Amino acid sequence: MQGCSPPGGMLQGPGSDCGASPAPMEYVSTRGGKEAVDFEGALFSGYAPDGGLFMPQRIPSLDGETLQRWSRLSYRELVKELCSLFITAELVPRSTLDDLIDRAFSRFRHKDVVHLSRLKDGLNVLELWHGVTYAFKDLSLSCTGQFLQYFLEKKQKHVTILVAHGNSDEIDEPIKELFADVDFARKHNLMSLNSVNWSRIMVQIAHHFYAYFQCAPSLDTTPLPVVEIVVPTGGGGNITAGCIAQKMGLPIRLVAAVNSNDIIHRTVQHGDFSLSESVKATLASAMDIQEPYNVERILWLLSGSDSRLTKTLMERFSVMKSLQLPEDLHRMLSETLRSCSASDKDIVRAMQRCWEENQYLLCPHSAVAAHYHYSQPDGMPRCCLAPASAAKFQDALLQAGLVPQLPPEITALTAMETRSTALERGQDWAQALRERIEAAAQGWGIAGQGVTQT
Repeated sequence: MQGCSPPGGMLQGPGSDCGASPAPMEYVSTRGGKEAVDFEGALFSGYAPDGGLFMPQRIPSLDGETLQRWSRLSYRELVKELCSLFITAELVPRSTLDDLIDRAFSRFRHKDVVHLSRLKDGLNVLELWHGVTYAFKDLSLSCTGQFLQYFLEKKQKHVTILVAHGNSDEIDEPIKELFADVDFARKHNLMSLNSVNWSRIMVQIAHHFYAYFQCAPSLDTTPLPVVEIVVPTGGGGNITAGCIAQKMGLPIRLVAAVNSNDIIHRTVQHGDFSLSESVKATLASAMDIQEPYNVERILWLLSGSDSRLTKTLMERFSVMKSLQLPEDLHRMLSETLRSCSASDKDIVRAMQRCWEENQYLLCPHSAVAAHYHYSQPDGMPRCCLAPASAAKFQDALLQAGLVPQLPPEITALTAMETRSTALERGQDWAQALRERIEAAAQGWGIAGQGVTQT
């Protein structure tokens, strides 16, 4: 591990002067936009104005002493430590940050927030779904919501939040178009809460640290043992968080586990970042994505923060929908990530085997990771991330011949009112969103006087 260690066991990020006070944490666009922003600026945004994604200008490095100390922390405490590295105390005092994170996790059903289930055949499943919607997004969104509320109350601001429903690829382009219209974005304080938002990625880094500390056989050896983290991958937020954890010095090997929509698998294996003819509908429906936008963050990270190269590659992909990675970059990617693709049959078999051996229900997304584990006879320490509860995927369980176990909170959803406005194919979706945002702002009286969610 490179660098020199200041007091406290923390290594400073690349480009910093050892012995000097750490520079304020700033965020830059993966495509080289000139204006750096602080955490608040990255939070109240989505895409950067130049179409890129915000990333920390420097990635903190951790030494062995820090890892040893962190290994004794709870998940909640790990989130606090990690967030304090990326949010300066001048923006959010540490005591306030701790309170916000405690508040964020106060509604989680499990006392530890997340839980590791140790199953037969070395299958370790990290349950990330003990929040209110039974999905991993509760972890990062609960924290992000608290950060937003803190800054909104402090500065009496409003925001207009754009979130995608339906096919993520289809809605991503018009949302990106609105963020590229700088005047419109500023007028309505547009922001996104999908994994475009840096805050989501930041909190998800904790998954990998906690998984490592739970599954590493010992931290008393030199070098530290390697743990493999298997990440069900759609838009690529969790796997990006893993790459950052790895860059920080966590000795993990990452596996991107995908369904039949296998663009990330093809990119890792062959450098082929190209669309298929269409999105395939699979049992792991939340991973039915062809354009995993967080790959841009990974390419920027692995290219040594080469924003010019990243901009060239992503603009070429945007036009051609097909890209062959440069040889050096593909080599870096394949050294950083392993990958596998699971068919619906593979998913069903993994769900069935896990139930037969453990009487444990996997959701189809978690089963993609378990499929990889079952195909590896190496006995390596390994943790499979479980992004959602099986209770949310009754049809998949029935196809596997398994009986769903429905919590009352999910059963109650069927009786709740739903409201939506359909966007028709062939319609200018970006313009439709503009009109909806303008109408919502007028409903609040004057743009800038309320909080709008679209």
